[in-house]
Amino acid sequence: MFKIGKVEEGQFYIDKIMEDMDSFAQKKKEEIETRWKNNASTKRKENDEIKLNKRKDLELEKIRFINDKVNDNLRKLHKRFPNFIKVEQIYIDLINTSQTPIKDIKGALSTIMWITQRCDELTQQTETKIKHAKTHETIGFLMKKYLGRVNSLFKKQKEAFATLEEARRYMNKLPTFKNIYTVSIAGFPNVGKSTLMKNITGSDVEIQNYPFTTKGLMFGYITHNEEKAVQLIDTPGLLGRNTNNDIEQRAEIILRGYCNAIVFVLDITQSCGYNLDEQMKLLKKVKSQEKPVIVYLSKTDIYNEEDEEEFETLAPKLKKYKQFSSPEELKEYIMSLQLDSQKQFDPTKVKVIK
Repeated sequence: MFKIGKVEEGQFYIDKIMEDMDSFAQKKKEEIETRWKNNASTKRKENDEIKLNKRKDLELEKIRFINDKVNDNLRKLHKRFPNFIKVEQIYIDLINTSQTPIKDIKGALSTIMWITQRCDELTQQTETKIKHAKTHETIGFLMKKYLGRVNSLFKKQKEAFATLEEARRYMNKLPTFKNIYTVSIAGFPNVGKSTLMKNITGSDVEIQNYPFTTKGLMFGYITHNEEKAVQLIDTPGLLGRNTNNDIEQRAEIILRGYCNAIVFVLDITQSCGYNLDEQMKLLKKVKSQEKPVIVYLSKTDIYNEEDEEEFETLAPKLKKYKQFSSPEELKEYIMSLQLDSQKQFDPTKVKVIK
């Protein structure tokens, strides 16, 4: 989704500007010498006055160069980050679960722009003082003070650059959610979610390196007329606890704010390592998301007599859910939901994100 370039430490930018300024100053010094040499009025002025004016011209060129570079570099850095007003809510919610929520990113970006404004002010103030300087010593003092203050702007605001770099790394890992009908595959680890997704989608499965688990976030797609019609997302991290950590919060954001329906994978065999009471508790939690919930009974091909008895015991509690044990039948049902959603489409409710 996001492809934001690396944000360096603040000192990196000012060091590079100063390095470029040295090369620029050497070239400008030669131009100034030529200009004054060809100026007929210099013949009527004292030699010391000419030297002072040459020095002023050079130092003015240098501080203007520094100011232009500070503005150029930091404004480009600012533009790497999106206008969050135009970012879809799903991404806003997910970013807000990170160590650098939107308010911190906006604060850091404001600090970056403040540096440019403060540099503008320092440059204007120093220009005026240099123009009125009477000695080389005064000019040297003013330049030393100017360079120190500009360097201090970057040094004192180093946390803003660190915040933006941390935000960039997180944002670049966010998955790309397609704006199509989306179904979440939910359930405990090892219940058969990945197998179900592959059975439904065939080979059209991709892993995106998103910080839900070390394995990433799994996406699959059901195609219709050679186009992706339904997006399936494996949402790991749901553990049915009362208090959610960051990973569980992100999983619930997918369920609550983005998916159109939820397929809950139930492992009657309990070979996943979670008993039926724990799985039913998680199913109840998923149901509270106020989305259509479909129950998929996994591993039915290895049911034994005890598993069959367990299923009979659970049957009354599962009556309110649409149930499947065949991936193909589940796929057909999901497609019917997708087609129904197209019939209910209201173009006036579409939010255009530019």
